[in-house]
Amino acid sequence: MRFSLIIFLLCFFSTQSVAFAAEIIPRYTVIINQVRGTECCDPGSVGAFVRQQQELQLRSLPATFTLRYDALIDLDFVVAIKKYPEFEYGGLLEITPALAAAAGVTYRGTPENWFEAQHVFLVGYSSEERAALIRAFMTEFKNVFGEYPKTTTAWMIDPVSLKILHDQYGVKVHEITREQFGTDSYTLYGGPPHYPYWSAPDWALMPSVVTDHSPLIVRQTITDPVFNYGDQTSAFTSQPNDYLLRGATTEYFSHLFFQAHDQPQSNGYTFTMLGIENSLTEENQQEFSNQLDVIAEWQATTKGEVLTANSFYSWLRVQPARKIFVYTGTSQTDAAEQAWWITTARYRARLRLSDGVFSLTDLRVYDENFSDPYADVRAKSMGWWIVPFVLDGSRSTSTQVGQAARNDVLKNRPSSYPPVNFWQLASEVDAVTVEESESSLLVNANGESVIRFSPNSFEIFESTGGRFVPSQPVTGMSWLTDAGQAAWGFAEIENTFSSFAVPELLTTERLHQKRLLFPEIQFSAVDTQKTTLYINNRYAIAGRNPARLVLYPRDAENFPVLLQNPPEISLSVTEATVSSLPAHGSNGMIFIDISSATPARVQAVVTAGDFSQDEIVYLAPNCLKQILYCLRHPKQATWFVRSVIADKSRFFEEKKQLEEQLF
Repeated sequence: MRFSLIIFLLCFFSTQSVAFAAEIIPRYTVIINQVRGTECCDPGSVGAFVRQQQELQLRSLPATFTLRYDALIDLDFVVAIKKYPEFEYGGLLEITPALAAAAGVTYRGTPENWFEAQHVFLVGYSSEERAALIRAFMTEFKNVFGEYPKTTTAWMIDPVSLKILHDQYGVKVHEITREQFGTDSYTLYGGPPHYPYWSAPDWALMPSVVTDHSPLIVRQTITDPVFNYGDQTSAFTSQPNDYLLRGATTEYFSHLFFQAHDQPQSNGYTFTMLGIENSLTEENQQEFSNQLDVIAEWQATTKGEVLTANSFYSWLRVQPARKIFVYTGTSQTDAAEQAWWITTARYRARLRLSDGVFSLTDLRVYDENFSDPYADVRAKSMGWWIVPFVLDGSRSTSTQVGQAARNDVLKNRPSSYPPVNFWQLASEVDAVTVEESESSLLVNANGESVIRFSPNSFEIFESTGGRFVPSQPVTGMSWLTDAGQAAWGFAEIENTFSSFAVPELLTTERLHQKRLLFPEIQFSAVDTQKTTLYINNRYAIAGRNPARLVLYPRDAENFPVLLQNPPEISLSVTEATVSSLPAHGSNGMIFIDISSATPARVQAVVTAGDFSQDEIVYLAPNCLKQILYCLRHPKQATWFVRSVIADKSRFFEEKKQLEEQLF
């Protein structure tokens, strides 16, 4: 593997060095690794931590490590920290039982659900609890280092906590996670997708033109500009544990890395962010070392530079503010599949070229006064940051249908995907070019001007194709409330669309349009007509695996709800047992598993509030091991056959779905 990687790098740099030398804008890479201690919650390895330090030192690469509380209080980790003082050390603000105890705060998570946003992040706690947790963390950090950290990490963070970190403890840089929909129980959807930004005072996902009231926000990992949008597999980023999931290799990382450093000069600089957690597997740790080989060679043969998070902040802090950024890229395997992210302080747009169709597939509105839904409210189930939009091409033909997101690919689109909602700009497109200036971007398709982006507006040229067909609550290019008031959108004057927003309406729209803007489920009464009991597998094998029912509690509006009390389940066979898992945070579903050590036909009655339904499940004999029993009980033997068929059917269906999502 090492030999083939070196050959690849030599070939790449022999073709790229001239291009890099000719360009003058700075190129920076920042490495932030997350270090977990050995406490309950995805425990980390001190061995993996030390290995990362050694691999970085071997290549003379600077890096930042953000440390969780349980690592700070563990002598083995502290010894490793003291051995490598050349690195920057910051804080990983994940809530664990030890940190909660030190802060005098009740910890509400379990080893099974510790990672859910309402348990692991400060957003799941009251304002007073947030301050106490930060105070306890910072006290211990200062005990170890003699000073407070300049860099912190938490994949989500509320504005109250961010202000405390900045104003009271001097934090300069905060790392949140990438653009994602539903991964690991939290959604961050619609923020600036790649370049660091100064956040607005009321929401970390909202960019600001002011640089002194909050830390600089950087986003974990390099995301694939083409395929990360709408992805449900977490397989299209530079994280080793992401792309290895689908069998990709270091060459895919190199594709993302060099592509991110080959951006329009009008951005003023290029940037990549990467890192790894010390709780990941040996395979992932080795792949991170492979990535470091690529980065070290890049730094040695180009004018690119690797910086700590705080050093990068010091550089960016004195640079002139850029009014418009573009992050663009192509598919690793098909150069005709392309995407462009356009980001300003007032809006975000996504352009897509797929199957020869050039289109606008996502439009979000930014306003510094938009508020974080967790500013003064605790997260109750998962974490939901969704930026207001007028076009979301990742969520079905209508922007308001369903929670699940899908990529906006047109070429060989999987049959299970719904149609894409998009604004077609041109068809039969072979080439797209971008003419840059510091204040605008002119985009051409097949040599003809199609769309121009400016800091506050964009212009569509009349020669382009038709518009998308919006559905309520979107009318034209505006989001309308039930009362008909325009809450945000783009006002049109002669094909020029200028962004606008009435920020105070976002709070009420999150309630009225929760499926679209804030799909957090809460405790509520179930509706007997909308609630369903789904049979996941009616046939199972006794003593091996359970039969499974899935309860989907819904309210009168057919929206998922949480039950105040677990469902009541009665079984017709006394030898059978039943167990249920906690409700899933995104859709409220409850797995109900029915087991038996011996073959049995079991009637299960499931009751939740006024809802009640009964189903029959079959626990079959294992005919591979109980041949004589099955010969004597042919009816039960058919249960076994049906169980095997059902197992194989589910396997192939799940495999098909995964392959479709991975294209």
